[in-house]
Amino acid sequence: MKLLTTIIALCLFLGVNAQELSTSSKKAEKFFHSATTFFQQGANSSAIGELEKALKTDDRFLEAMLLMADIYNEIKQDSLQVVYLEKALQLESEHTAKINYVLGNACYRMGKYQQALDAYQVFLALAPSNHPFYEKAQAKIPDCRFAISLYKHAVEMDAVNLGDQVNSEYNDYWPSLTVDGKTLVFTRLNPARGAASRQYQEDFYMSAYEAGAWLESQPMQSINTPNNEGAQSISADGKLLFFTACSRIDGYGSCDIYYSRNRDGNWSIPQNAGEPVNSGAWESQPSISANGEYLYFATNRKGGKGGMDIWRCRLNGFNASGNPRWSEPENLGDSINTAGNETSPFIHADGRTLYFASDTHRGLGGSDIFYSRLVGDSCWQTPENMGYPINTHNDEQGLIVNAAGETAYFASDRPGSEGLDIYQFELHPTVRPTPVSYVKGRVYDNSTRQALCAQIELIDLESNHTVSRIESCWEPGEFLMCLPIGKEYAFNVSKEGYLFHSENFALKQLRKAEDPIQLEISLSAIEIGKATVLRNIFFETGKFTLLSQSKTELDKLIDFLANNPQVKIEIGGHTDSVGSAGMNLELSENRAKAVYNYLVENGVEQGRLSFHGYGFTVPVASNETEEGRAKNRRTEFKIISTD
Repeated sequence: MKLLTTIIALCLFLGVNAQELSTSSKKAEKFFHSATTFFQQGANSSAIGELEKALKTDDRFLEAMLLMADIYNEIKQDSLQVVYLEKALQLESEHTAKINYVLGNACYRMGKYQQALDAYQVFLALAPSNHPFYEKAQAKIPDCRFAISLYKHAVEMDAVNLGDQVNSEYNDYWPSLTVDGKTLVFTRLNPARGAASRQYQEDFYMSAYEAGAWLESQPMQSINTPNNEGAQSISADGKLLFFTACSRIDGYGSCDIYYSRNRDGNWSIPQNAGEPVNSGAWESQPSISANGEYLYFATNRKGGKGGMDIWRCRLNGFNASGNPRWSEPENLGDSINTAGNETSPFIHADGRTLYFASDTHRGLGGSDIFYSRLVGDSCWQTPENMGYPINTHNDEQGLIVNAAGETAYFASDRPGSEGLDIYQFELHPTVRPTPVSYVKGRVYDNSTRQALCAQIELIDLESNHTVSRIESCWEPGEFLMCLPIGKEYAFNVSKEGYLFHSENFALKQLRKAEDPIQLEISLSAIEIGKATVLRNIFFETGKFTLLSQSKTELDKLIDFLANNPQVKIEIGGHTDSVGSAGMNLELSENRAKAVYNYLVENGVEQGRLSFHGYGFTVPVASNETEEGRAKNRRTEFKIISTD
C-alpha cells in the first residue's frame, strides 16, 4: 500500500503510517481511501459517510476510527470525537498514549475534567518524558484539578431573564448600565435593513427601568447606522457613550472606539475617539470609569503582553471643539495581561474592581471571567476566577455589575433564551466590588440663579487622595458623582470668581438607587460680607487641636487665597449651646485661631487674615436636636476686603 500522507497530517498528531493499515478487508480499505480523498477536498460529510461504511465492514478498523475522530475535531463536534477515540482505545495499538492525550483535550473542551485528567495521566504513564506532548500534558494536570475544584465549590447563581421588553427573537448582548440602574443600553444583532434575510448587523437599544420593571427597548436611532455598532459602555450619568465600530472611513485601524454625547436627551453624531486610544491595530470593548477618569479597552496593539491585552487611557476632559483629551495609554501589566487574550474589560463604579475575560488565566477552558482589584494607582492584584457556574467550559465574556455591587448582568443562550438573551443574577459576596452610592445635583449663582459651569472634587479625607474630579458644564450646572461607601469624603465645588462650597460625606452604608444624595449648590460671588462654611475642618471633641483630616479643606482654602490675592478673610469659629457661654466663646476663638495659625504657617500673609470666636451666638439651626447642634459646630471664612 502506498503511504497516505493525509493520515500522517491528521490534527490528532498520531503519525499513523498508512503502509500497514489495520484492516484486512479490501472493501473497508476502499471506503477508507475514498474517505481520505473527500477529507483532503474539505468534503467532511462525504468523508464521514465513507468511513461509516468502512467501519460497518470492519468494526476494528483503527485508522478509520482515528480519521473519523479527526474530522469531528475539525468540525468541533467533541462528543462524537470522543466516541471514536474511546472505540480506538479498545484496540491495543502503538498509538494508545497519543490517543489518550487527544482524548484528554477533547474531554477538557467539553468540561469533562475528571475524564480529561484520567486520560492525561494515562498518557504520562505510557509516553517517554521526551515526547513532544509530554510537557503540555503535565501542564494540563493542575488545570484539570483546578476546574474540578471549581465545580465542587460551585457558587450560587440564579440567572433571571430580563424579559421580552428587553430581549428579542434576535441575539441581545453586551449590556451596560448607568449608575442609578435606570438606563440599560445593549447591542442587538438585527437583520440588516434592505438585505437578504441571512445578513445581520449590530445596533444599539435602550431600555428604562420604571416602577420595578424594564420598559420596552427602543433603538438608538441617532447612533445606529446601516453598519455595525457594538460593544458599548455608557457613562455613570448616561451622558456619554463609547462604543466600537469597524472599517469606517475615519478609522485608524480595523476597529476603532467612537463616542457620542447626550445633551437634553439628544445624542450627538458619533465621532472617532482619536489617538492615542485608537491606533492602526484593533481597538474595541471600551469601559468608561464612573468618575470619567479612565477609558479601559481591549487592543492587540504593539507593546502588549500577548494577543489581546487590556489597556487604559486617562480622559482629561474635552477641548473647546468637543473632542476628548487623552493621556498616553498604559498597559495594565503582567498581573492582568498574559501571552494569550484578555478582553471585555468592565471597570466597576468603585473605580478599583475590574472584571474581564481571559483564555489564559487558569479557568474552565475557553474564555473565563475574572476579577482583580486595584491597589494604589496602578498595581493590580492577581486575578481570581469568578467560579462555576458563572464560568463554564464555553466562552464567557461581557459581564457587568451594578453600582450596589450586588447584581451582575450578562448575555447567555441558556435554555429558555431566544438566541442570546440578557440575564441578571445576584453576585455571590466574595466577588463583589465596593458598593457605590452617588450624589447628583445642580450648581447655580446665588444671586441670579443661573446654572454655573463649576469644578467638582471628591477627596478621601483619610489619604488626602482625589477620588474624582468632574465639571458641571456639559448640561450646564448639572453633575453626578459616584461615592464608594465605607469612606469619609470632602466634596468641594469651585469656580473662578466665586467662594467655594464644601460638603462632608461620611458614607457608612449604601443609599439605594432611588434615593441618591441630592444637592442644590449655590455659589456666592466674591464680595465683602459673603461667607462659606468649611465642613471638613475637624477638631478633637471639646478641644481646639486640628485633626489630620482637616488638611484637605485647609489646603483648599490656601489655594483659594493664592488664586485671589486681593482677598482678605476672617476665620470665624462657632459652637453649639452645650456648656457655658464663656467656655464656648473661648473654644470658638481658639479653634478659629488654630485655622489662622495653619494658614500662616503654610505661607499665607498675616495681613490677609483675622480670626474671631462667636461661641453659640450665631446659630444656623436649632440647638434642640443633635442634627442642629452638629450644623452649629462649624468653621467659616468671610470676605472682609477685596482690595
